[in-house]
Amino acid sequence: MKNVSTVWLIIIAGILVLAFVLVMNSGLSGVAQVVLLAVLGIAAVACFALLVVNAVGRPHG
Repeated sequence: MKNVSTVWLIIIAGILVLAFVLVMNSGLSGVAQVVLLAVLGIAAVACFALLVVNAVGRPHG
């Protein structure tokens, strides 16, 4: 995924975190909330992991 821009990863991760917060504060409860939180949480962690991989793979200097 080297062709994914760092800016886009930051934007997507931010949107996922905001969606996570909105689901936490919504009126949802039970299985639906747990499933949504799990999906959003895993997607946010994956975006942050891709950001780290992009940063590590970049040449310094």
